[in-house]
Amino acid sequence: MATDTQAVPEEESNTGPLGLNDRQVERVKTIGFHATLWSLIALVLFPVFWMFVVSVNQTGFGAFVSDPIGWALGADLSGYYRVWYESDFPFWFQNSLIVSIGATVLSVAVCTLGAYSIGRLRYRGRTAMATFLLITQMFPAILVAIPLFLVFRDFGLFNTLTGLVIAYVAFTLPFAIWMLRGFYENLPESLEEAAMIDGSTRFGAVVRVILPLSAPAIATTAIFTWVLAWNEFVFALVLINDSEKQTLPPGMGQWIGQQALNWDMIMAGALGATIPMLIVFFLLQSYIVKGLAEGAVKS
Repeated sequence: MATDTQAVPEEESNTGPLGLNDRQVERVKTIGFHATLWSLIALVLFPVFWMFVVSVNQTGFGAFVSDPIGWALGADLSGYYRVWYESDFPFWFQNSLIVSIGATVLSVAVCTLGAYSIGRLRYRGRTAMATFLLITQMFPAILVAIPLFLVFRDFGLFNTLTGLVIAYVAFTLPFAIWMLRGFYENLPESLEEAAMIDGSTRFGAVVRVILPLSAPAIATTAIFTWVLAWNEFVFALVLINDSEKQTLPPGMGQWIGQQALNWDMIMAGALGATIPMLIVFFLLQSYIVKGLAEGAVKS
């Protein structure tokens, strides 16, 4: 005698230790992943939010938590007005843009050739040269700030943005070369060989084949070089004397006095200096991820 058996749905039969089927387990994992991701994002952006809170009201974050309505009524934008209209902050901001962009362009132009030479060509001493570049990153900037000051003073580059750009190029170049070197080492040599078989010179192969392929890595290197130059403090403090020629880090340091701290101005200026970096990373995040991934994965 045949017995009727009721078929059990497949997704109900595959249950986990908590009685969840596969689809529910995947949903819980997705929710947990997004919750963790947004928690980390909130943690990273919290300092930016705190800067805004202090910049519009010197009572600070504690007053915001205890009495948000009263804090909002007492908030004002006078700190931003004093930063942009009663200080040299616009000059510092402009100088930082000029110096950072100039240093980034020169560093990328030089490091592209240097990284290609160390990563692709075979000649005696290239490993020692790469090691020497790595060793230079072990020394603090203050160690070479005074020698640079003496050299720039003798050559008429002291207290000039041109001298600061040169100093930043020397400061960021080893880092930029090492970032690009790993990418060039992982590119197949057959790319250049195919181009030279077709009649191109090595330089032509680099321009027509290698550079377009290395665009994400170059963009990543440029972004990190720009951030290093944007945040640099020691060289800008030692090599620039006039307040109107200073960059943002040493310029904003003048607001920290022995008798008082203008927290609203400091936080308003810090927020203004942070926003350009946030915009750059937001717009070019795909290049950063792609450039780092291509430089890390072996072809």
